[in-house]
Amino acid sequence: MKSKALMLTRTTIASLSVAAVATLAVSAQAALRPASAPATRSAALATTTVKVTTFNSSFHLNPKTAPVGLVIFKITNKAMFWHDFSINGHTSKVLKKGQSTTLRVTFTKPGHYVYKDTLHGHTEWGDIGGFIVT
Repeated sequence: MKSKALMLTRTTIASLSVAAVATLAVSAQAALRPASAPATRSAALATTTVKVTTFNSSFHLNPKTAPVGLVIFKITNKAMFWHDFSINGHTSKVLKKGQSTTLRVTFTKPGHYVYKDTLHGHTEWGDIGGFIVT
């Protein structure tokens, strides 16, 4: 009877040891795998700088498109009226004539994004347009 109990104990210890080694091997193998697709995609996102110039009733953007990724809008107000610049839920500070600011927006999906001046009445004057993310 003692030998059966001893044999059962040894079998249990051996089984647990094999299970522990297998678990460690799977964990180590996962750590060595290349980055997942979303992580790789985010690391490859482009950064584009877009020059935005405001006039009394229009915005001029150069360039007018950008790839998916970070877009840095460098905004300058050349108009006599105050203006801001809003796109994809992000809005710059209000600029007086001659002032500049920077607005950083990350676009995660391609599409057509509306930009506008959020100050009262400015969209009716033409301070609105479209920006394309490819």
